[in-house]
Amino acid sequence: MLSEAQKADLALILVVVIWGTTFVAVQKAITEIPIHSFHVLRFGVATVALLPLWILRRSATRQDKPAPDGLLLKAGCLAGLCLWLSYCFQTSGLLYTTPAHSGFFTGMAVVIVPVLSFLILKKKLEKRAVIGISMAAAGLAFLAFGGAGTVEQPPPQPDILKGDLLTLGCAVAFAFQIIIKARWASQLSALKLTTVELTTVFVLSLAAALLLEEIPDPRSLSFTVWGSVLLTGVLATAFAFLVQTWAQRTTTAVRTAVIFAFEPVSAAIFSWWLVGEVLPPWAVFGGVLIVGGMLRTELGGKKKTTD
Repeated sequence: MLSEAQKADLALILVVVIWGTTFVAVQKAITEIPIHSFHVLRFGVATVALLPLWILRRSATRQDKPAPDGLLLKAGCLAGLCLWLSYCFQTSGLLYTTPAHSGFFTGMAVVIVPVLSFLILKKKLEKRAVIGISMAAAGLAFLAFGGAGTVEQPPPQPDILKGDLLTLGCAVAFAFQIIIKARWASQLSALKLTTVELTTVFVLSLAAALLLEEIPDPRSLSFTVWGSVLLTGVLATAFAFLVQTWAQRTTTAVRTAVIFAFEPVSAAIFSWWLVGEVLPPWAVFGGVLIVGGMLRTELGGKKKTTD
C-alpha cells in the first residue's frame, strides 16, 4: 500500500513525463500556427477546464478563508505574466533549437530559483546551490557549443544558439513565477490562484495574437495542432499545475524540485523516440552536468527538520 507521500511523488513523476512529451508536440504545432495563436488555444482550453472546478468548489464550500484584499488578483496576474513570458520564450526557441536542447535549458529554472530566492526573498544562498549553479552553467556551455547532433525532423528555422538563448529566457521567467508563488501561494486558494494565473496568460496571448499575428481559422487547423492543444492545455497546463499543488501538500519542496529536475531527461528521451534526435557526446556530457547541478542544488546539504 502506497503512502500519501509516495502517491504524491508518483503524481509528480507523471507530470514530468507529460511535460517531456510537449516539446516535440509544440514544435510540430508551430509549423502550422503562429506562436501567440497557439497559446490562445492552449491557455483557453486550460482556463475552460479549471473554471467548472472553481464553480463546483465554491458551491460545495460554504466559507473560504478570506484572502487579503486584491492579493489574489495581484499574485495571479504577476504569476501569469511571468508564465506567459516563459512560454513565449520557450515556444519561440523551439523554432530554432531542438526539443532536447529546449528541455535542458528550460530545466535551468531549478538552479535559477535559489539565486532569485536569495535576492528577492532574502533566503540564504547555500554552498551546495553555488556548486550546483556552477555545474549547470558549465553544462550549458557544453550543451550549447558541443555540436548540433542529428535529428530526423530539424527545427523549422535551425539556429541552435539563438534557440538556446531564447529558451534560457524561458527558464528565467519561469523561475520568477516560482518565486511569486513561493511568496503568496500559502495565503491563497491553489485552485483560484492557478485559474487567475492561466486566465492572465490567455488574455495576454489573445492581445499579442490580435496585435502581431493573423489568427488562423480554427477549422483549417490539422489534427496535429488540435492534438497538441489538448495535450498541452488539458494535461500539461490545467492538470499538471493542479497536481503539483496537490502533491506539495504531502511531499516536500525539495523532493518536488528533484523530481522536476528530470524533466530535461524526459524531453531528451521523447525527442529521441519521436523525432530521432541524437545529441553528440559533448552535448550529452553537458546535459549530465546540468542535471547534476540541479540535483546538487537540491540535495547534499545538512539534514533539516523542516522544509
